[in-house]
Amino acid sequence: MTAIGLQSKTKAKEGIIEYFWFENKSIGLKRTMFHRIVIPLEPFDSGLDYVTQPEETKLIFDWINLGLKDPSALDGLEITSANDEDLEATVYLGTVHNWIDVHKLSLKEVEPGKYEVRGELTLEFEKADVAPDEPFSFRTIAVYRGKV
Repeated sequence: MTAIGLQSKTKAKEGIIEYFWFENKSIGLKRTMFHRIVIPLEPFDSGLDYVTQPEETKLIFDWINLGLKDPSALDGLEITSANDEDLEATVYLGTVHNWIDVHKLSLKEVEPGKYEVRGELTLEFEKADVAPDEPFSFRTIAVYRGKV
């Protein structure tokens, strides 16, 4: 398998932060607030010959259970895969959703409703036979949109 080398091929664009409520009585999940962070990436050539180039994709951090009373109280938060068992993080690349191991995703409010988001990740391409796993880090701004 050939490495994608995503770190040198793209960078994060401005993203969004939103939250939603979800419950599932059949599995015993009470009404719970979850957050979602979506960070688009600039189009890039992945080098995969079975995919139309350039590829366009985004990093999706979903089902983030922060346990907040105020859904907009995001300043100073750090999110990791190890500390949030509900977190599902993926990147669609090579025609499949590839898991992301989130080592650190930090939010710092830079002005009302705008956050600097920094991420230190491992993109798990091997599980779907796309490419070797690789690290990826980014820094961008995300706008808080509130409830969806």
